[in-house]
Amino acid sequence: MTTSITVRRATPADRGALGRLWQELMDFHYQLDPKGFEMREDALDIWLPWLDEWLADPERVVLVADTGTDLVGYIFGKPEEGPPVYERRNHGTIAEVCVTASSRRRGVGGKLVGALFEWFRERGLPEVHIGAAACNPVSNAFWRAMGFSPHMVQMRRVVELAGGPTN
Repeated sequence: MTTSITVRRATPADRGALGRLWQELMDFHYQLDPKGFEMREDALDIWLPWLDEWLADPERVVLVADTGTDLVGYIFGKPEEGPPVYERRNHGTIAEVCVTASSRRRGVGGKLVGALFEWFRERGLPEVHIGAAACNPVSNAFWRAMGFSPHMVQMRRVVELAGGPTN
């Protein structure tokens, strides 16, 4: 299947398809961790302007996996600067990635990551960081297969506010 996939930079014309893919990703994560991924009713309406900012910013990139008839995945990347105490201060960050369920395990994610790594190389970024949901065994296995290893652990605790649980 990977031979029929083209990875290209997303355009505003991809907005609707990207929104559908994002919703599939959020629904998948919600099934894994309903408390951790509970979305507002207007979440897509909030996400789409965020997407527009990414599409318009030459310092960030959104790449899509295009079959010629449909988008089956996307990846968001950006350069970031760490604290000045580190030798390798600048790095690339993968902010978001999605491959539709029907296209997983067919090389689509690997093509997206490979294309994004090339974008990072062109900018002289020697290292790439990714955050992955701890509850998502699919993505964690994928990132390990892509050569990533744990570096930092992010943890969460809900704080009970006066008057009851948080919203």
